[in-house]
Amino acid sequence: MVARLGAGRRAARRGVRPAGSAAVTGRPRLAAIDVGTNSIRLIVAQARPDGGYRVLDDEKEVTRLGEGPGAALTADAMARSAEAIERLVRIARGHGADLVRVVATSAVREAPNAEDFARLVRESAGLEPEIISGDEEARLACLSAGHAFELRDAPVAIVDVGGGSTEIVIACAGVVEHVWSLPLGAVRLTERFGPCDDPEGEALGRLNRCVKRALRQAGVRADAPLSVMIGSGGTFTNLARVSMRNRRAGRGRDAPLSSVQGHEMLRDEVKRIELRLARRSVAERAATPGVSPERADIIVAGVAIVDRVMKRLGVNRLRVNEGGVRDGLLLEMVSALTAGRGPDPAKRAASARRFAESSGYERDHAEHVARLALSVFDQLAALQPGCIGDRVETARARELLESAAVLHDIGYLIAYAKHHKHSHHIIMHSEITGFTPRERRIIANVARYHRRAEPKPGHRSYAGLEREDRRLVRRLSAILRVADGLDRTHTQSVAAVTLRRREGGWALEARSARDASADVWGAGRKAGLFEREFGHLDIRLARDEPTGPTASAATRPVGRP
Repeated sequence: MVARLGAGRRAARRGVRPAGSAAVTGRPRLAAIDVGTNSIRLIVAQARPDGGYRVLDDEKEVTRLGEGPGAALTADAMARSAEAIERLVRIARGHGADLVRVVATSAVREAPNAEDFARLVRESAGLEPEIISGDEEARLACLSAGHAFELRDAPVAIVDVGGGSTEIVIACAGVVEHVWSLPLGAVRLTERFGPCDDPEGEALGRLNRCVKRALRQAGVRADAPLSVMIGSGGTFTNLARVSMRNRRAGRGRDAPLSSVQGHEMLRDEVKRIELRLARRSVAERAATPGVSPERADIIVAGVAIVDRVMKRLGVNRLRVNEGGVRDGLLLEMVSALTAGRGPDPAKRAASARRFAESSGYERDHAEHVARLALSVFDQLAALQPGCIGDRVETARARELLESAAVLHDIGYLIAYAKHHKHSHHIIMHSEITGFTPRERRIIANVARYHRRAEPKPGHRSYAGLEREDRRLVRRLSAILRVADGLDRTHTQSVAAVTLRRREGGWALEARSARDASADVWGAGRKAGLFEREFGHLDIRLARDEPTGPTASAATRPVGRP
C-alpha cells in the first residue's frame, strides 16, 4: 500500500521504473513529454542532488492535436501526435533516460475518443499517457513558478496559457488560494474566431468579449492587489521575444537574444503588441521577429487571453517563466525519486510543519491532535497487526497521518466556514518537500475528512484515488476524527489516551486532570467512521483528581448526542 507509492505495476505501465531499481542510483536521467493541444514538448534532464535538474535536450513538435471544430480528436491529428510521441520517446531513451512520463492535457481530457488516442500511444511508444486534470496542470505550472521565482513576498497570479485551456492560480505567501481552469486556449479560440487578421478588427473584438465573459462567469478575481503575474506557455515566450526584439530594434534585427526567463512587461506593452499583430496578416506575423512561424495564426488569440486576464485581475506587471507544465513535471519526478529512496521521516515531518507555520496554523491544537492521533494509531497497530498494512506500509502511513494532523486546520487561512475543504485545496496545490504527489493527495484527503462529511464515492478527489489509497484515507481519517474530537475545546485537556480490546470492539480511555467531558463528547460524536473501519468504540473519561482527603480517580462514560 503506502510503501509502494508510485512504484510497481502502475509505474511500469507508464514506462517509469520503480524507485528501488538500479535506474535511480547515482544521477538518474529523466524525461517529461507534455502533449498539448498545439504542440508536443520533450525535456530530457539529469537530476541533481539539490532537487533540481540539468537540461540535456529540449525538443518540440507542432502536431495541432486539438485541431477541428468538435471535441473529438481527428484521425490525422492522433496519428501525427502518436508518431511524434514515439520519436520523442526514442530521443529520450537515446539519452539514457531511466524514467519517462507522458502527460496529456486539455485536448485529450475533453475528447470523447481519448482512449483511442491512448491506445495509439501505447502501441507506438509503449507508454501509457497520463491524462491530467486542469487543476493538475495548474499545480504543475505553480510548482514550476515557485521553483523559478520567490513567491512568498506578496500575492501573485500564476497563469499558463495553452492551446486548449488556460490555468489561473492566485497564491499568497506561497499558499494557493484560488485555482481556475478555463476552456480558453490559443488554438481553441482561433478555431472559433479565426486568426483575427481582418482590417476592421471585428473578430478580435468578438474574441475579447468572449474571454471577458468567460472570466467573469468563472468568478476569476483577486481578493487583494497582486504584485505580478507569472506566465508560462508558448504565448508568453513568444510575447517576451517580440518585446525583447522591439527593445533591441536599434541594434539590428539579428541581434542575439538572451533567455526570456524572468523577462518583465507592463500591460500596456502587451496590449500594444496584441493590436500590432492583429493588424498584420498571418504571413506577416510569421515574419515578425520573435514570433514562431508555426504560432503565427494563433498568437493573437493567445496574447488577447493574457491581456484580458491581466485586466480582470488588476495586475499591471508580467514576468515570463520558460518552465511551465513540463518543468513542474520534472521537478515532481525528481522529488518522487528522492522520496522513493526513503527520506528521513523527521525531515518530511519538519517540511509539513514549516508549511503549517507559513500558513499561520494553531500550533498548540494541531500538535496536540497529532500526538493523540499517533497514540491511537500506534496502539491500534500493536493490538491489531496488519490493520493498516505490513511493517513498512504502517511506518509510511504513520508519517502521512502525522502530517495530515498537523495540517488539518490550515484552511482557516482562507475562512472558518468549510475550512476542511480549504485545507484539502491548499495541500493539493502546494508543494511539501519530500512527499510524492500520491502521498500529498492522501494527506490532503485525510485532512479534508477530519470533520463533517465522511469519504464518499461522489467526492471527486477521493474517488480519483487508487482503491488501496481510498482504504488508507478512510482508516487514517477515522483516527484523525477521533483525535480532533478529543480536543474539541482547543484547550488540550485530554493528556493521554489508552486503547484496549474488548468484546465486539474497542474501549478508549481519555485521561485528564480537569473536566474534559466536552472533548470526549466531541470524539464520540465523530467516531462513526472509526466504528465502520475498526469496530465499536466506547470512549470513557478518566478524571485524574488533585491529591487530598477527598481525592479519587473516576472513570465514566460520556454519552453521544
